[in-house]
Amino acid sequence: MYATIAVGTDGSETASIAERVALELARTSAGRVLFLSVYEDEPGMERSAGIVKAARARAEAAGVAVDSKTMRAEPAEGIVELADRGDAGLLVVGDVGMGGRRTLRPDGVPDRVSHSMPCDLLIVRTSKPERAKPAGEYGSVLIATDGTPTADRAARVGAEFARALGARITLVHVGDEAVGEIVLRDTAERLGDRDLPTKALKGDAGDSIAKLADAEGHDLVVVGNKGMSGGLRFLAGVVPDKVSHQATCDVLIVNTVGRTPEDLEPGEGAIVEVEGKKVAAYRDDQGELVLLSPKCKHLGCTVGWNHRAKTWDCPCHGSRYESDGTVKNGPTRHPLDPVEIAT
Repeated sequence: MYATIAVGTDGSETASIAERVALELARTSAGRVLFLSVYEDEPGMERSAGIVKAARARAEAAGVAVDSKTMRAEPAEGIVELADRGDAGLLVVGDVGMGGRRTLRPDGVPDRVSHSMPCDLLIVRTSKPERAKPAGEYGSVLIATDGTPTADRAARVGAEFARALGARITLVHVGDEAVGEIVLRDTAERLGDRDLPTKALKGDAGDSIAKLADAEGHDLVVVGNKGMSGGLRFLAGVVPDKVSHQATCDVLIVNTVGRTPEDLEPGEGAIVEVEGKKVAAYRDDQGELVLLSPKCKHLGCTVGWNHRAKTWDCPCHGSRYESDGTVKNGPTRHPLDPVEIAT
């Protein structure tokens, strides 16, 4: 399912709920859990050592492979950067700070993470612990689709996720009912089960999906992130955003639309997708793009963008490269390889 599952930890009760879900998923998929600890101030960084040590001990006691990363940064940016550096396939966050049906809050950490997610994102309802459910108890999963290629990818990931946990699957389409019946039938066939329960609905897609999930008591909703990617832009009207705010169950947002070079602002770097491949991209202050291989020339780990130092940093052995890929600090001796794209 996922080789690496990242989760933020700060020692709070809500963080512990997300941590338990991440540990259970890692155990189910025989993967590792990656604890992320991000604070903006020095006192927070001093506390993080003990918090991470305790979290690692819990993972080891559960028989789960574990790693951890810490950073002093703005929490949302730091979580995204560390998850990206750690090659996480899934990032688990709580919903504290996301607001509710009437109060969409673009300033909350979960919200900001969801709009710059480097991987799939599982939003766990930690704001109401009485509603929190262990991942192993997901009995029913609702997968939304509109028949597009990105929705198909989300459906495949959602189906794999549900089947790994032994959960029931229901497919939903919102729009023209005749079109919906065709889309749902074709999606079920592509998922290898023509007998999957389906729902063809009319109305606003985000509202309808969230209401159906609540009405039928689904434990998890799966949607793609189309319309949510791109820096920290907030797009309150898109379907995955509405679902993540309005559904009362957990929500899995599948990263079907990765960041592209066009998303980068001047002075910003990130691992982006170009022609289906990951590329280390930097846009300089004049707006020119620098595209590089993200593989460190030391031992091949994937570098990550350090937004404070404006360097490419290797998380494995500490090599550091300038924004143009030239070597700043070893142990590497060679610059990052340039990447050329067809024009």
